[in-house]
Amino acid sequence: MVGTLVFKIVVYAGCLTVLEGNCWPCPRKPHSIKKFFSTTDPIWTHTTSGNTNIKCLVDRVNAMEKKSVFFTRSCYNRGYKVSRMFEGIFDKGRRKHMDVKNLGKGMNFQEDLLFATEDYRCAVVMVTTTVCGKHRTYDLRIRGAYIALKPPLKCLEEYWKFEKHGKVIYEPSCPSILKRQEKTVLYEPLKERCGNRVN
Repeated sequence: MVGTLVFKIVVYAGCLTVLEGNCWPCPRKPHSIKKFFSTTDPIWTHTTSGNTNIKCLVDRVNAMEKKSVFFTRSCYNRGYKVSRMFEGIFDKGRRKHMDVKNLGKGMNFQEDLLFATEDYRCAVVMVTTTVCGKHRTYDLRIRGAYIALKPPLKCLEEYWKFEKHGKVIYEPSCPSILKRQEKTVLYEPLKERCGNRVN
């Protein structure tokens, strides 16, 4: 009886430390991909495990709703700016997961938030496609102006758990893609990641 009471007190005391981010006896909630996309800042893909020649892959959120997010994904592909619109559908039972629907031509895919820093400025995202079998790609993504800085060490360490030889696709000149609306061209990539995530 006394032992049980002591155990409950220890667990309760441990849970009080959740505000300090050190809740060792309490189950941690998985990272929320909805929270990661809840921003007006651009979301840059800094590094990817995919075999691709694209550069400056960036997401801009157009609208956030209770069950989904609408966003535009842009990149430079073979020197041209390519943009696609997507709807990410959240899963109430899996906070880290969303099903991504291509609102134009191209395949649908899935994204899972494997890790995020406490402020959600940096994250590790797994992208899953099912063309010619299941294929997974791992991205290191950074929100907003933090892209100009070196990714946080903890974020890099988490990324290296999944991919030790990722390819950096962000360059200092990439922010210009956000202003080049007039340069967007109609182009349907067959094997590039910007539109359909096939590698």
